[in-house]
Amino acid sequence: MLYPTPLAQEEALTALAEVRAAADRSTRYSRFSALAGFLTGGAALAGSGLCGMFPEFIGAQPKHGLQFVAVWGAVLLCAAVVQSWMTVMKAGQRGEAVFTPIARTATASLLGPGIAGIAGSGIFIATGQWMLLPGLWLLLYGCGLWSVSFFAPLFLRVLGAGFIVLGLCAWYFTESAALWLGTGFGGLHLVFGFVVLARYRS
Repeated sequence: MLYPTPLAQEEALTALAEVRAAADRSTRYSRFSALAGFLTGGAALAGSGLCGMFPEFIGAQPKHGLQFVAVWGAVLLCAAVVQSWMTVMKAGQRGEAVFTPIARTATASLLGPGIAGIAGSGIFIATGQWMLLPGLWLLLYGCGLWSVSFFAPLFLRVLGAGFIVLGLCAWYFTESAALWLGTGFGGLHLVFGFVVLARYRS
C-alpha cells in the first residue's frame, strides 16, 4: 500500500486549511473597520459631552428634548456614513461585491432592533419621555449586535451584552444619561476599534 509522503501530507493539510478559511469567510461577516469604530466612538463621546463632563451640552441632557434627539441623530448619521464608506472600501480592496449573501444576512438581522428603535423613539418623543430614550437606544443597539454575532466573530456578542447592560443602567439611573451614552456608544466603540485592530492587523 502506498502512503503519501510527509511533504504531500503537509501540502494537503495546508490546502484544507485554506479551504476552511475560505468557507468561514463566506459564512461569517468579517468586513469590520477599526477606523470606523474609532470615528464612531469619538463622535459619540463628543455627543455625550464627554460622558457628562460638560453637563450643559445639549447632547448630554435628554431634558433638552428635540435638540437632544437632533444631536444624537447627527451622531447616528455620522456613524452610518462612516460605516457605509468603510464597508465599500473594504469590499473594493478584497475585490468583493458590497452586498454579499452574508452581508445581506447580517444587515437583515439588524432590521428588527432598528425598526423597534425607531418606533419606540417615536412613542417616547410623542409622550415626552425623553429620559427613557438613552436606555432604549443602548438596549436595542446591543440586541442588534447580539443578533449579528451569530454571523460574525463572537466578540460582537460580548459587546452586545455590554450595550444591553448599559441600556438597563440608563433606564434605572436616568439622571446619568450622558455617562451611559458616552460609555456605550463612545467607549464600547473604541473597544471595538482596538479589538478589530488587533484581530485583523494582518
